Amino acid sequence: MAFLSGVRVLDLTDERGLLAGRMLADLGADVVQVEPPSGNAARQRAPHRRNSEGEPLANSSYVWEAYAANKRGIVADLDSVEGQEFVRGLAAVADVVIESSGPTVQGPRALDESNLRDDNPRLIYASITAFGRSGPKAGYAESDLIVWAAGGILDEHRDGERPPLRISLPQAFLHAAADAVAGVELALLERDRSGLGQLVDVSAQASLGALTLGRVLSHAVGDVPKDMAVGLTLEGPRIDQSGSGSATDPSLKKWSCKDGIVEFHIGIGPASGGFTNNFLRWMVEEGAPVERFAELDFRQLPELIAYGEFTDEDTVELRAAIANHLGTKTKTEVIDSAIASKLLCVPIFDVDDVRTSLQLQARDFFTTIGDGKRRITLPGPFAKTTVDGFKLPRPAPLLGEHTDEVLAEWLNADEVNSDAPSAPRQASRPLAGLKVVDFSWVVAGPVIGRALADFGATVVRVESASRIETARYMQPFHAGKPGPENSALYGTWNAGKLGLTLNLQLEEGREVARDLIRWADVVIESFSPGLMARWGLDYETIRSDNPRVVMLSTSINGQTGPWSGLAGYGNIGSALSGYQGIVGWPDRGMIGPFGPYTDFIGPRFSLAALLAALRTRATTGEGCYLDVSQVEAGVWFMAPEIADNAANGTVIARAGNADREFAPHGVFPTQLDDRAFDGRRYVAVAVVTDEQWRALAKAIDREDLLSDTELETAPGRRDRTSEIAAAITKWTSTRDAADVERILQNAGVPAHVSASSADFCTDPQLAARSHLVRLPHPLHGETTVEGPRYLLSRTPGQVQRAAPTFGQDNEFVLRELLHYDQQQVTTLDEKGVLR
Repeated sequence: MAFLSGVRVLDLTDERGLLAGRMLADLGADVVQVEPPSGNAARQRAPHRRNSEGEPLANSSYVWEAYAANKRGIVADLDSVEGQEFVRGLAAVADVVIESSGPTVQGPRALDESNLRDDNPRLIYASITAFGRSGPKAGYAESDLIVWAAGGILDEHRDGERPPLRISLPQAFLHAAADAVAGVELALLERDRSGLGQLVDVSAQASLGALTLGRVLSHAVGDVPKDMAVGLTLEGPRIDQSGSGSATDPSLKKWSCKDGIVEFHIGIGPASGGFTNNFLRWMVEEGAPVERFAELDFRQLPELIAYGEFTDEDTVELRAAIANHLGTKTKTEVIDSAIASKLLCVPIFDVDDVRTSLQLQARDFFTTIGDGKRRITLPGPFAKTTVDGFKLPRPAPLLGEHTDEVLAEWLNADEVNSDAPSAPRQASRPLAGLKVVDFSWVVAGPVIGRALADFGATVVRVESASRIETARYMQPFHAGKPGPENSALYGTWNAGKLGLTLNLQLEEGREVARDLIRWADVVIESFSPGLMARWGLDYETIRSDNPRVVMLSTSINGQTGPWSGLAGYGNIGSALSGYQGIVGWPDRGMIGPFGPYTDFIGPRFSLAALLAALRTRATTGEGCYLDVSQVEAGVWFMAPEIADNAANGTVIARAGNADREFAPHGVFPTQLDDRAFDGRRYVAVAVVTDEQWRALAKAIDREDLLSDTELETAPGRRDRTSEIAAAITKWTSTRDAADVERILQNAGVPAHVSASSADFCTDPQLAARSHLVRLPHPLHGETTVEGPRYLLSRTPGQVQRAAPTFGQDNEFVLRELLHYDQQQVTTLDEKGVLR
């Protein structure tokens, strides 16, 4: 039986929220998609199915077919009294309602959260909007690009002197929709105790802050953005010691090979220098003339640079040798060598490479469903499990396809009566009492444990003070001072957890870990596949002592398949899932998404699977194992492009800030500003309706453009993108960025400043949502972290404490949770186990 069997979901979303319902459906819920008589707006979104002449078909969108799959479909005219009453009747027997229009649209129809929960106190109402349901920007005109700018991630995508860039596919609301799934599941877990539903309020802007690798916090913790930039060599104002090369010029991580482009960052410092050592040893084995570089330990290279013992000239020579060597290799040879020699180096895949990937084929990731014209290829389950937790998909519904059967099933009087709520009990935090051991590191795993801690779980973060984890070396730093106790990135994703330092290289350390696992309900790990088994900490071993445990493993490619042994950070994941090639200007090379992009997608799917498994465990008493691949999670966010490629061979390409449908659509410079990072600030502008185009032309004093009939529709405007962009730039470049945003928003035109960290930290909308949380810190006095990304109205998440310093809670965990006596603790300490 699938994880969420028996849960009824009424889905009122358009393309901004469709993914949430699809994920819940795949987890087993009965999701009913409500469409107006004219069809869901998502049916109009690109990419489209095509006819025999290759022309797009109207009302046949791969966005719809990808993210409405596995749902049943009904038709209701929500602008009519009859349609509203029909939906109210269904909501009265539903467990969950999801919407993406916000209170200003749903409210007048009497279908908003408070109205529907009057009829059904058990109802969980999830709202997915650009900025949240309340606050000064709740009514902003918006789009994917606007939210991308407001969330702080747009500003991190730079290619020289040109404006910041988005990923060339809509992504913002996919992150928010996936977050909504976790919010719904938390509310379901809480309702199982209290008997009451609540509102789940998700802001896409708040969801996107996580994508910046903590950069949005630099202003709050006193780091200086210009000092976080790195020049065109290994040396710069601050040396990049992240494995993903997040602070390195993106062009320096892209290398030509015989048949494509390779992603490779020359990692240095303790976090990633070892992988560069491996790379140079491989080059020597292959006969490349790099012996003198191979003799260096790149884990210690920052010190050599600081003392002038490794110069820019050395960098130029090394890069030339690497370029020459990679130029002799094919993409297949590169990936084979990466697996064999543990290299952080992979070919950059386009969507065709992704769909035909040997790894994804080996894991049976893609599934083809439907017959005839409804046949479509889509991503399969987003986690491998040891139980039947997922429901096999079926094609997206035809318009009104299931209206009669849903009406018969959902409004059955006997069934309604049998589902009457129990007497409500006192509310508690959704995960109160849950015990979690978090063995994960950097971002992809710690994000999961952080969310569990926010909602009441006791989370023990296991790390080593002698083999320090990568995130502790990553900026931003408190007061701009690098150090393993100073990272705000580490701080934000480990807040609320207890800290235990443990040397897992020692058998005594692993024995402590086994005791922790016996204590735990949940185990999270993100080590290289196979390592937990070598330590005797794999699921098959630990379940014999703790059959109720739910174990989640997250890795680049998953635990099985020919490429499962591939090491890497999320930049490697984004190369193999198709994202590196679709960020950049069409007339320049690819720059790829900022940082380890799939590290921000994987946790959202991991958390959805984990929370669903916990709800099932509460019924069955049995645990399970969950295997999540970052690459597979990334592919879910381009499911429509996979379907288009399978059917038509289409390969999505980078397009700067242009959109496949909307125009004008771009990021424009404003007046010079000494406070800006490079002396110039930018504003994103996205026109998504013809009415907004007319408002924009008036706002920029170009009403003459309105008499041009070619510009009346988006296709005509796309054909004259350069001309329109020049007109907008002429107007924006003489004005303050905040004024541009204000003027255009007042005119009803989607616009937002490309938010810097200072903008994000002082944003009145985020302040209204209390998104940034200040906490006492034992070393810094005070620190700032991001708050929960989903706001639950009755049982909100709370950040209880700052992330632990090294070994901060050793005594408490060992004495109070595991009940060791003092002599045991002292002995472990003397043997070096607690390091």
